[in-house]
Amino acid sequence: MDNPQVFNNYDIRGACPKEVNEELAERLGKAIGTHAEGLVVVGGDTRDTTPNLKKSLIEGIRLCGCDVIDVGTGPTDLIAVAGTHYGAKMSVMVTASHHGWNRNGFKLMYKKGNGFSNEDLAAVKKIYIKKSFVKSGEGAYENRAGEFKKEYLNRVVSCFKKHFSSIDAKVVVDCANGATSIVLPELLCELSAEVIKINCETKQDESINPEPDNGNRCYLTNILKENNADIVVGCDIDGDRVFAYDSNGWWITGDEIFTILAKAIDAKKITASLDTSTMLSDVMATDVTLTRVGDIFVSKKAIENNSDFLGEPNGHYAFPEFSWYNSGTFAALILCAVAKKIPKILENFPKYTTISKKFEFADNNEKITKMEDITAIVDKKYEMISDLDGVKYKNKGAVVLIRPSGTKALIRVSAEGKNKKEVIESVDSVSTFFK
Repeated sequence: MDNPQVFNNYDIRGACPKEVNEELAERLGKAIGTHAEGLVVVGGDTRDTTPNLKKSLIEGIRLCGCDVIDVGTGPTDLIAVAGTHYGAKMSVMVTASHHGWNRNGFKLMYKKGNGFSNEDLAAVKKIYIKKSFVKSGEGAYENRAGEFKKEYLNRVVSCFKKHFSSIDAKVVVDCANGATSIVLPELLCELSAEVIKINCETKQDESINPEPDNGNRCYLTNILKENNADIVVGCDIDGDRVFAYDSNGWWITGDEIFTILAKAIDAKKITASLDTSTMLSDVMATDVTLTRVGDIFVSKKAIENNSDFLGEPNGHYAFPEFSWYNSGTFAALILCAVAKKIPKILENFPKYTTISKKFEFADNNEKITKMEDITAIVDKKYEMISDLDGVKYKNKGAVVLIRPSGTKALIRVSAEGKNKKEVIESVDSVSTFFK
């Protein structure tokens, strides 16, 4: 069962059982064991298909002579931190993240806790396809789920208390019956929050949409108001994304969360994806290092820069003092610590007009050619901010991002600025590039 299409840029995902099943998991385990050549930490989310996939994955890893430590069910950052704690060569999380319950997959992480690069994931894929597995004695297996959960909780609390002593807030927490159900409600209670739990069971529930966006979570504002709560926080199924509503029931955008978190921990060196709003640098009054969109690119640059905070406005935020992997758990706790101040914080944030458009093409070749033409025009006419991933540039008081889709034959355009007229004019000028 080759199924190379399940290998994506950042992870491995597919429909169960058609694309991702026990046969694939064991074969992937052999490829991972061959690549790792040492101890591997494994964990998984709360999907019904996860236990059997994890069992087969572990069998494959051990058949290649690698020892395995199983840390059970928990969010991705728990598995990442466990890999560092136990000195593993790498860690693997069985999850399809925010994808549907009928899908599953695997996330691979380095010993440091950040996600695998495209190059190393491609190396694992190559071993998988060629079946060039090493043959050696069977590796050992240890289940340390209970042991490491305590270690994880202690680490979270210790890092949190570097910034805040406790949480003085009434919190509605929605874990989508995902992996953070194991730890987030317990941590909130330990830190003295008053907690109202929604969807915090550790079992699959297909009535819950795994995508943590405003459209899927707006029902929580009624629960917020009924309980006179200070905040709603929650995560996706594997816990690498966070979402929130303030006490007024307003959805807090990813850029606003990014900036609130940066202020709350007083971040000094920040790395962010190219699609991050200028709000972050404006409010923090510091230069923000920009990278290609994608958490593996953000974490790689952040490690190079020794950043103290990193993220993307899609809900991914990482706190290196705790973990180099995106932690919805830690982000949620910090948001709850400042929950009562958030409405005022948002009121004082600079206001921007934002306009987005997209332009579709017949195929990817046409998209690539057009992007090359646009890059040349921008380089000559405007003040370039970055050309790492498409182009981001200044046009008077507006900041414009023109970026090709990584999966579709289209180019996305977004412009933002404090002057509405300048933003509109900037988008109009971009439209001429596509005529």
